[in-house]
Amino acid sequence: MINYVKETPRINVKFINSDTDEVLFEISNRNCTNVNELFSDYITTSLIADEIKKKKIKTPPEKIMVMAVCEFNLVNS
Repeated sequence: MINYVKETPRINVKFINSDTDEVLFEISNRNCTNVNELFSDYITTSLIADEIKKKKIKTPPEKIMVMAVCEFNLVNS
């Protein structure tokens, strides 16, 4: 029998340009109860607008993919 476990309960959320697969930025150290707030239209728009301003990006991405990412390790059981 195989068993996978997370090293930490913390979750990273990546904001990705869907057309190029470029990671625009990442928010680390979220938990399962507060990661969902990053999936709202308002929050995503605000975060992307701030990142565009900070990086001086001329054309905003047409599509943004937001992914919650956590890593599981195989352990012997």
